[in-house]
Amino acid sequence: MILHPGVIWGNEANGTAKSGYSLDLSSGTSRASVIHDARLQASNDFSILFWFKSNGTPEDFAQLLSKREGTFSSYFVQIDPNGGSLKTLFRKYGTYYDTGSIPFTPNDWHLLAASHDGEKISSYLDGKLIYETIQNDPIFVEEGSLGIGGTADGGSLFNGWIDDLRIYGKALSPEDIQNAWSDGNGDFGPAPDFSPLDRSPSSMPMTINFVFRDSSGLESPVSGFDLSDITVDGATVSNFVQNSDSNYSFELDSTDRPNRIKLRIPAASAKDDLNITTSAAETVIIYGDIVTRSEDLVGWWTFDEHELLQVSGSTFDPNWTPQDLSNPPVLWLDANDSSTITSTGNALTEWRDKLNPSVSLQPTNTGQRPTTGSILNGLGAIDFDVGNRLQSSGNPLGGNGASVSDSALYIVYKLQSSGLRQSIFNNGANWRSHGPWTNGYVYWDVGSGSGSRIQAASWATTGETLIGLWYSSATEGIQQVWKNGKLYVGDETAQTTSIS
Repeated sequence: MILHPGVIWGNEANGTAKSGYSLDLSSGTSRASVIHDARLQASNDFSILFWFKSNGTPEDFAQLLSKREGTFSSYFVQIDPNGGSLKTLFRKYGTYYDTGSIPFTPNDWHLLAASHDGEKISSYLDGKLIYETIQNDPIFVEEGSLGIGGTADGGSLFNGWIDDLRIYGKALSPEDIQNAWSDGNGDFGPAPDFSPLDRSPSSMPMTINFVFRDSSGLESPVSGFDLSDITVDGATVSNFVQNSDSNYSFELDSTDRPNRIKLRIPAASAKDDLNITTSAAETVIIYGDIVTRSEDLVGWWTFDEHELLQVSGSTFDPNWTPQDLSNPPVLWLDANDSSTITSTGNALTEWRDKLNPSVSLQPTNTGQRPTTGSILNGLGAIDFDVGNRLQSSGNPLGGNGASVSDSALYIVYKLQSSGLRQSIFNNGANWRSHGPWTNGYVYWDVGSGSGSRIQAASWATTGETLIGLWYSSATEGIQQVWKNGKLYVGDETAQTTSIS
C-alpha cells in the first residue's frame, strides 16, 4: 500500500479508528493506493468490506474505494455530494449497476460490505442487507490500481477515516457480514472456538469446552466473561467453569429428543489483554439419532410417529369481520360491500371507506381503471391490471406533516404476476408496501435511512391467494410482514415517520 502525502494515522483511543489504528484522511487532501494485483480484481466470487467514518460534506462525489483503469472502474464506493448517503457500484458488460443512495450518519463508524457471486449483487450497511439485484452479465475486469479514500490518481477525495479494509475472493453470506458487524463491535478481538465440540451427541447432558483464540489461532486470555454471556436456545446450562484465562466449560442438557440446540456467544462478551472486545461465535448441536450430517439439519421428518389432526378454525368464513372496532381502522375497503363501490359497467370509478364514506379512492387515470365482478374466496374482489391505480381523496393516515408511530396494512389478494414491481399501499418514500417487487421480494418501508426497510425473498408465486399483514410499531419497537397468519420477516428497527 502506498500512503500519499497528507495521510496520518487515526487512533482507537480518541475515536478516530475502529480498532487499533486507521487511515486518517480527515483533511480531505490525500489518499492511499495499491498497485494492481489480479487478486484485487472483481470476479464471480468477490466481496469488499471496510469500516468508515466521515467528518465533512464533500463538494462533489467522494470515493471511499475505487478500482479503476483509465476512465472505467470495475467497482467503487462513492459518497453523494450531500455527504449523508453513498452508493456501491459494479460495472458489468459496459453498464454500471448501483445500489441507489444508502443513507448513513456522518461522524459515526459504519461497516460497508458489498458482494458479487456471478449473478447477484448485494450491498450491506451495518450488518443489514440494503440492496440486492440479479444481473447475469459478465463482470468488468481491468488492471488499474486500487484507490482508498479517493481514486488512485488523487481524484474524488474523501474526508474521514477508513479502517480494516478487506477484499475477499468469496461472496460473503449475510451471516458472514452480520458476524463482521457484531452489533457494531466488529470482529477484531479473539473469538470462541467450538471446533472440538461433538455437534451430534447421542446422550445428554454433555460437557461443552471452548477456548478464545486470536486471528493467528493462538489461545488468547480474556477477562469479564461469565455464564450470563452464553445464549442457548433449546437446552439448559449449568456448572460453568473457568479452566484458564482463555478456556471455559459448562454442562448442556436437553430433555427433548430429537432437538436442535443453538449456542451463541455474542460480541463484546469479554476483553483481551489489549482491551479489545471479543468477537461473536455460534454453533448448532443436534441431539438425537445419528444420521448423515445431522449437525447441519434444519428440518427432519421421519414419519414414524404420526397423528392427523384437524386444524382449528381452518374453514373459510365468508361472514367474518373484525371482532373489535373500538379503535376502528382509518381505512376499510370491502370489495364485497357493493354499497361502497361506484362503477360504470364493471370499470370502477369510486371505492369508499366502509366506516366513513367521505373518505374514498378514485382511479388516477380514467383510461386505466380496475374492474369489479371478480370473486376471491367466494367474495367480491376488485381486479387490478398493470397500470391500474387508486388514489385517496384525503390521506386517512393524517394531515400533511403528521407523525405515524404505529400502523398496519391487512389485505386478502390473489397474485396474478410475480415478475412485476407491485406496490400495494404507498404514501411516498417514507411509508409503502410492495408485494412482490422485482424478483419476488416483499418490501416494507417505514421512515427513511438505515433500518427503515425490511425485506425477504420468494414472497409469493403467480396464481397464489394469500393474506398479508404489514405491521410497524415504534411503540413496541418492531417492524414485521406476516403471510397467511405466520411471521414472514421482521426486525426491531421500527420508526416514527411523517405524512407527506
